[in-house]
Amino acid sequence: MIKYFLIFLIIFSFTISNVDAIPLSDKTGLKFSFAIQTDNRNFTIEGTGNLQISNLIFDKEEKAILLQATSSIENNLLEIIIPKSLIGGDFSFYLDDNEIFPEYQQGKNLSFVIIEFGGIGNHEIKLQGTTYLDIFNVENQLNFDVSNGIIDSVEANPSTNSLIFSLLNTTSTGQLSLNISDDVIIPFENNEFVVIVDGSTSDYSFENNEILKIPFNPNTNKIVIYGTYVIPEFYEIAPLILATSFIVLIILKKHSKLFI
Repeated sequence: MIKYFLIFLIIFSFTISNVDAIPLSDKTGLKFSFAIQTDNRNFTIEGTGNLQISNLIFDKEEKAILLQATSSIENNLLEIIIPKSLIGGDFSFYLDDNEIFPEYQQGKNLSFVIIEFGGIGNHEIKLQGTTYLDIFNVENQLNFDVSNGIIDSVEANPSTNSLIFSLLNTTSTGQLSLNISDDVIIPFENNEFVVIVDGSTSDYSFENNEILKIPFNPNTNKIVIYGTYVIPEFYEIAPLILATSFIVLIILKKHSKLFI
């Protein structure tokens, strides 16, 4: 289906600028920068504030960044820049365990946050996203079934073009069945996928050229399917498709008036 949308976009093409957002504030202060290494990837969290950021803790399970701050003045201002490929999605923000609602803006690759708060002394600031390493939860967008096990989560990772199935209660030999289409994942040029079950390459089969069947052994925890793209690529062009649809509607509406 995506290829048809792309053809449609070419016919009704127009230019949309897509640039990173500019910082919400250009105020200067104490600058900080922390390096984060997670799952063999390196990131940097940086920012500026009129208070001291003494430590940063990254929790990949919570998809959260914890900042430990010390302020010597009453009115505090903190600007933080976060790579979206580290954590992204819908953010929640907390100051000393209380939810707050700071200024927040997302660009193509970075998220900008400005937090203003009062209070002298030590504070903990938590920024929590919903995605980690560009990984999206896509369980509700797939048609699949599993025997002798429970699917705990299904995630798509656009950076590795993979679907990740996390399994529970696999006490005996079972099988994962997944309906394959261009809207889900596309195979490599040889019309094949790469399937990894708990870190080892696994065999698979096709049923009616549309259902991918992957056997697994007892105590299997993870199945990863690699192709040339996965579902979240559609999300990146969805705003463009929506905007184009509005243009088409306007064109059709104008033409329809000619025949009234």
